Amino acid sequence: MIFYFSGTGNSKHVAKKVAKETGDRLIYMTQSKLKEGITYEIGKQETIGFVFPVYWYTLPTLVERFIKQLHFSGYENQYMYAIATFGFSAGNVMDRLEALLKEKKLKLNGAFGVKMVDNYVVGYDIISLDKQKELLDKAEVQIDQIIPFIEKREHIQQITKGSLAFILPLTGYAYRKTDHSKKFHVNESCNGCTKCATQCPSETIEMVNGKPVWTGDCTFCLKCIHGCKQRAVQYGKSTEKRGRYQYSREA
Repeated sequence: MIFYFSGTGNSKHVAKKVAKETGDRLIYMTQSKLKEGITYEIGKQETIGFVFPVYWYTLPTLVERFIKQLHFSGYENQYMYAIATFGFSAGNVMDRLEALLKEKKLKLNGAFGVKMVDNYVVGYDIISLDKQKELLDKAEVQIDQIIPFIEKREHIQQITKGSLAFILPLTGYAYRKTDHSKKFHVNESCNGCTKCATQCPSETIEMVNGKPVWTGDCTFCLKCIHGCKQRAVQYGKSTEKRGRYQYSREA
C-alpha cells in the first residue's frame, strides 16, 4: 500500500513507478479522503509506503492532517518506508514524519529522497527544459536504486537534511502557520473552466461568479498555477513571467 501526495506530478510519478514494480495499491492523499474517514486494512505481508514532496523543508500540511487521522487495521509492525521528492533540500521532513508516526505507535523503517524539478515558482523561476531532462534522468536512476531496498525491506536511511539544517525548524513552523491562500488571483486570461477548483487536493478553491477564489487551508502545492493552460492563475506579482512545470513522463 502506497499513500502519495503530489501537486505537479513528481511524487505521483515516483509512487506509480514503485507500485508498478512492487504490485502495491496506490492511495492519493486528499481532503476528500479525510472526510471519508481513513482506516485501512493491512495484510501481514504488505508494506506501507508514503511518497510526498517537501514544502518549506517539511511535510505538506495536507499530508500531516492525513497521517494524524490515519488508522490501520491489522498493523503488526509491517515494513514502513517514505520517499520524499525535493528541489533544493529535503530538510527536516523525515524528522517530522517520524514524530507523527511515533505518536500513532508506528515505526518508519526506510527513508529515501529523490531530487527532482523544483516547482516553487513563487520564489524563483523554473529551470530550463535541458536542465529538467538532466535532473529527471538522474531521478530515474535514484528511483531504480530505491526500489530494491523496498522489495528487500531494508532498514535504511538514504536522505540528507542539507546545508541549512539549523533554520529548518523555523521554516517548517512558518509554513504551518501561514495562510497561503491570500495572494492567489487570476488575470484576464481566466476562462472560468473550473479545472483549478475541481483538481485542488485541499479543496481550497471555490468558483464565485465564474472565477476561482482561494479560501481555507491551502497546502501550497501550486497545482493550480502550473496546471492552468491559460496561465491565468497567479500568486502576488511574482509568477506572471515565470515558467510552469508539470511532470510529463510515464512511470
